[in-house]
Amino acid sequence: MAELVLGSAVPLFDRLGGAESSAPGAGALQSPEQLQWSIARELAHLLNTRSVRSAVAFMQCAGTTLDYGVPDLGHLSSQSQQDLHQLEAIVKKAIGFFEPRLRNVQVHASLAERRAGSPSLAISGLVTIGMKLRQLNFELQLDPQMTPRARLS
Repeated sequence: MAELVLGSAVPLFDRLGGAESSAPGAGALQSPEQLQWSIARELAHLLNTRSVRSAVAFMQCAGTTLDYGVPDLGHLSSQSQQDLHQLEAIVKKAIGFFEPRLRNVQVHASLAERRAGSPSLAISGLVTIGMKLRQLNFELQLDPQMTPRARLS
């Protein structure tokens, strides 16, 4: 008889990075909370890694492993709505390339109220856990030079 699986498979690099348990078969499935933290870690790695491509070239590339990360964002202004839209498009494309567990990704950049001149990113998307779709939301605070910092929640 078929059995309902309530977890999610553990990605290869999470398994290679160190199992939380040394028991045989441990790490075969992740709970929803573990999956959310795994995706949060991957988003932090992705957004804190610089792609070798320029922003224009990145938006036109095919997203190979050589393109991992996001382009340098230092040329974007947090005061320009057009630049914030470009930031959203770049981050959404990078997530689409390198975080396949997250689907229907939405990225919204806005100026943070608590730090003038420093934008924040709200990232949301759907993830499949077992046989259900679950909405995940992440918030990131960028420093004034438009460099993503790992402040995911």
